[in-house]
Amino acid sequence: MTIEQKHLQSILKKKVTQLFRLISILFIFKLFSIEALASEKYCLKEETSKPIVINIFGESYQNKDDKRAFLNGLNKISQSFKAGNKIRIVTHKNENAKIQIDQCVPGCPKKDFLDKLIDTECSDQVAKKDMVIFKSKYSKIIKSELAKGGSEYSVIDHLSSLDNYYRGRNLSNQNTYIFHSLLPYDVDPNDKNSFNKNFVQITQNYDLSEISLPNVTFINPNRSKNTLEFWNDLKLNGYETGLQLDFQTKVID
Repeated sequence: MTIEQKHLQSILKKKVTQLFRLISILFIFKLFSIEALASEKYCLKEETSKPIVINIFGESYQNKDDKRAFLNGLNKISQSFKAGNKIRIVTHKNENAKIQIDQCVPGCPKKDFLDKLIDTECSDQVAKKDMVIFKSKYSKIIKSELAKGGSEYSVIDHLSSLDNYYRGRNLSNQNTYIFHSLLPYDVDPNDKNSFNKNFVQITQNYDLSEISLPNVTFINPNRSKNTLEFWNDLKLNGYETGLQLDFQTKVID
């Protein structure tokens, strides 16, 4: 092979590589655009349906009772999902928040037989397939969050994650649900002494007076006497350096 032929072969390989990269990039963009369209095509008008936003702190569910309370509350809320509702699932780990789902529940508007013949924009069969995909993705997220139970975490960092995520956001135009057991790491809700280590760590490492929360409600948190006393004790008898929070909670069972 001559030098010229080798040179031409080298140029050809570079061109093929560049072309392959371009095709790969276009394919990825195409997938993103398809997913975006699929997530929006079932959406109702905002004035007729508020988005449902569910925040999950899977690490906080350390015992069977709290996991059961989490699932009970989540199931009740899930049963209220209707076709066209915008659903956003946000998971939190340490001080980081991640949007896992941000789409509308698949389903076609109810129409009589003749209207369906005229308006073919929404296919019931396609919507059913999309619903299977939606439920599968939703289920995997919940299982993944439950599997995090037992991992070490800082309950104060969790509160910071929630505050950071909602800072500047308007909560009045959405239905917001917070799932957190409100237990610090590695405690037995029935053993008051098991809270002592967390109390010492938190009071030594955080300026509790600077901790704030958005106007949200925690669904089915742990309501043991020891848990309530733990958060009350962090107020440090009303001193300026103590915790300034009062949690809004709601039991859904």
